[in-house]
Amino acid sequence: MSEAKVRERPSGVSQPAVSAAQRSAGATHTGYRREQNEDAFWGDETRGIWVVADGLGGHQAGEIASQTVVEEIQRSSATDRHYEQALRRAHALLIGDENTTTAMGTTAVVVAEDGGYFHIYWVGDSRAYLWTPPDPAQTDPLLPNGSLKQLTVDHSYVQMLVDSGAINQEEAASHPNKHVITRCIGGSTNPTLEIDRASFSWNAGQKLLLCSDGLSNEVSEAEICQVLAGNADNQRASELLIAAALDAGGRDNVTVQVISSPENATQDSENQNSRTPARETESRQFFSNQGTLAVRVATLAIIFSLCAFAAWQLLNG
Repeated sequence: MSEAKVRERPSGVSQPAVSAAQRSAGATHTGYRREQNEDAFWGDETRGIWVVADGLGGHQAGEIASQTVVEEIQRSSATDRHYEQALRRAHALLIGDENTTTAMGTTAVVVAEDGGYFHIYWVGDSRAYLWTPPDPAQTDPLLPNGSLKQLTVDHSYVQMLVDSGAINQEEAASHPNKHVITRCIGGSTNPTLEIDRASFSWNAGQKLLLCSDGLSNEVSEAEICQVLAGNADNQRASELLIAAALDAGGRDNVTVQVISSPENATQDSENQNSRTPARETESRQFFSNQGTLAVRVATLAIIFSLCAFAAWQLLNG
């Protein structure tokens, strides 16, 4: 893998906070085919908060949109820590900007840490992955560099095709419309914003990877695992992941953040997780409730019949 000069964010765009602990690091690059970088990222280890945003809308508009998300997350981290509301504020600001006729939008993935747990909030196709190192006691020849699990589900046209069974994951990777997203922050006149969320527990040695699609569309999961397994330093790992995306063509802006598990994470704790529950339609809820009632009525009828039969036997015995 060749080295690449990783461009820092331009003046006026937030940098990740520097922490002595150095549990996390990030990097970004414009890529080889874009004139400017519309990605933004930021993190603060002391507050346990990280964000990657991938702007949409062309010249300047995308950069404004992604930076708006970062600023709202920063503001929330210093006050109420209500990050879903921060994303909704960014959405309202972007769709309500009367100073431009350009539609400004952005995807975003946010991680907020809470002790031994972390919560993910996302909109669009910016992703969060969880890397688990290989177990020396149980070496898997198929996973010599550990395993990588995608924790977010893309809000994209191609993901809809995969979910419907129209195409498989291999076909999705090369689909011509894989860049088409179905949900973003800003970018439309829709006043509401739907945000997905999920919660997980840390295990010792794990790392979170946050990235824009400039990485996930260019670099395979096997190569990501190889970089993370071979580089304990998260800044070095971030820069090598950027270099891998550039080596693959660098067709888009690319941004990554790598976050190590906290020191107090246990080695073999069960990784509990929960996702935004799928809401049943009213008709499904109705029939579900009706079915439960029917089962109860039938059970009571059987009990009553058995009691009546036993009483009849006693009276005629």
